[in-house]
Amino acid sequence: MADFIQLCVNGLALGSVYALAAIGFVIVYAATGVVNFAAGQFVMLGTFAGVGMITQGALPLGLGYGAALAAMALFGVLFFVLVYLPLRKSPVVTIIIGTVAIGIVMQNAVLLGFGSWPFRLPSPLDGIMLQIGGAMITAHAVMVVAVTALLIGLIWLLFYRTALGIGMRAVAQDVEAARLMGLPVNRLLALSWVLAAMLAGIAGLLLGPMWFADVNMGDPIALKAFAATIIGGFGSLPGAIAGGLFVGLAELLGASYVSSAYKDLIAFGAMILFLLVRPQGVFGERIQDRG
Repeated sequence: MADFIQLCVNGLALGSVYALAAIGFVIVYAATGVVNFAAGQFVMLGTFAGVGMITQGALPLGLGYGAALAAMALFGVLFFVLVYLPLRKSPVVTIIIGTVAIGIVMQNAVLLGFGSWPFRLPSPLDGIMLQIGGAMITAHAVMVVAVTALLIGLIWLLFYRTALGIGMRAVAQDVEAARLMGLPVNRLLALSWVLAAMLAGIAGLLLGPMWFADVNMGDPIALKAFAATIIGGFGSLPGAIAGGLFVGLAELLGASYVSSAYKDLIAFGAMILFLLVRPQGVFGERIQDRG
């Protein structure tokens, strides 16, 4: 039983990272209609932003985290200005290819800047263990779940209790109508990319102490985030959360009780099953073309 509890907590921690990446994925898709296939590289960049500020820059953890998130916010603005804006009137396929291309550029830029040797990002709770139901759990894993829950609450407040969030939802519903109503559409679209980049940055900072920071870490994260959005419901924020947690639990429980060779097969097999049986996902969000 203790082993099962430990696997579940660690699975929820890993699933929380996938959920944050998937939420950023969904926010960009809802606002712009773009499937951002560089989402995994966003998380990778967030991890290496922490490596650069904390491990190599020797900044205190709190200051290093703040500097890394500021860098990710700036990156979100640059991505919007340099990648999305020049391509926004192009066919959707062109924009998707652009996100794939920029993801490759990001990966190689990090490779040039940091090299191929993996790094470990320290945690503020390094070495602290908690006993839950007889199982010994790292405090960092519990912190990842708690931080994700807090962020989910803050995102809900942003979208449903602030004028800024209501404006972002209006743009996501209908860009032209929002523009006619006098909303600053470009600023709100830019904010969606900034928010996605910062969520990815937080996911990367939380993931760094759990995985080694490696330039290739973005690809599996992108695939798992995509699987999470399909399972939970494409375009649904609750679906992204539920899907991310499901994928994280399936990965660790499958690796332990079935085989580590099939841990990815379980998650992607579930995604294929949903595409065949319930393509709208758990939360039933209908996929529509932007008007």
